[in-house]
Amino acid sequence: MSKKQAKGSDDTFGRPLSAVELRQLYNGRTWLWENGGGYMDPSGRFGAIIDSWNGRMSMADGEWTANDRGRLCFRGSWRSQTGKTHSESCFTHYAWGDVIYQRKEPNGSWYVFKHSPTAESDEFNMIVPGNRIAVPISSKRPAQASGRRKRK
Repeated sequence: MSKKQAKGSDDTFGRPLSAVELRQLYNGRTWLWENGGGYMDPSGRFGAIIDSWNGRMSMADGEWTANDRGRLCFRGSWRSQTGKTHSESCFTHYAWGDVIYQRKEPNGSWYVFKHSPTAESDEFNMIVPGNRIAVPISSKRPAQASGRRKRK
């Protein structure tokens, strides 16, 4: 799939997935990665955990969004033993018939995310129901401390 075709300039080639279609694919599911995974909670919260090459764990807490231009993003703060950093990852999805293509933004190559019928090697098979990561996802941010001391 070329960049020109992916952007929809050739109507015969495909269209971006809608936000509704993206939520159907990802809502309440975990995307399993080689070294961890990320969970897209129905509340819009995102959590992830990865095990780096040196055996150190990193955890993310943030949000995930989908739009009608086929774009899925998850952004948040990653915490590890070495500190904290903010990150955003986005993927664009296009459909051509019943086949879904995906690429990582901004410069990733297009690939078949889900064949029709689904193939065993499809990345789509790594999107599994439920929260499969060890970190619980909170639907709300922790309340800020009021600064008042509790009475004994």
